[in-house]
Amino acid sequence: MEKKNIKIIIGVTLVVSVLAFLSVSGFNEGKSYYKFVDELVAMGPDAYKKNLKVHGNVVSGSIKKDEHKLEFLLTRNGATIPVKYVGKAPVPDTFKDECEAVIDGRFKEDGTFEGTQIQAKCASKYEVDYKDLKGS
Repeated sequence: MEKKNIKIIIGVTLVVSVLAFLSVSGFNEGKSYYKFVDELVAMGPDAYKKNLKVHGNVVSGSIKKDEHKLEFLLTRNGATIPVKYVGKAPVPDTFKDECEAVIDGRFKEDGTFEGTQIQAKCASKYEVDYKDLKGS
């Protein structure tokens, strides 16, 4: 009877250990650090080891798009990085010159940010015209 209990305890311990390992590794893989472009550049080589969300403004005239790739420059506070979008999701309609964008991905050693997801917003599209609210 004791051998049966030991086998059950070992089995349960093994299952719990595997589940704990998978939970921790999945959490770490999904974790992204949120940085502005200038903060990313200041990180130096430490930036290469992390999943990141980088926030900045798209440089006017820098968007180069064809069937298979999208490349552009992202800037903030005098720091600029090239971005190469390799994601499969369609690019948002609000993604255009000078818009604010948040790109998920990884900073490569060649200085290019390789993005897998893009979120874009253009503040002017969502601003309220206060004259309309007053009825003028």
